[in-house]
Amino acid sequence: MASTATLRKKNATYQNNVHKRGHVKDTLKTKKDWQLPVSLPVLAILAFTVFGGAFLAIMQMFF
Repeated sequence: MASTATLRKKNATYQNNVHKRGHVKDTLKTKKDWQLPVSLPVLAILAFTVFGGAFLAIMQMFF
């Protein structure tokens, strides 16, 4: 079994580390660029339905 002095040293090392847990240095974090919340095909389908519906509504008013 480990000696008392060795256990005290290891306990002190881990006790000092308790406040650093969960905090990652900024240099280790990856910075993500802004991305669309939906994919481009989904955005295209949504735009087609919205603008197509508006176009048909306008055409219906005139014809």
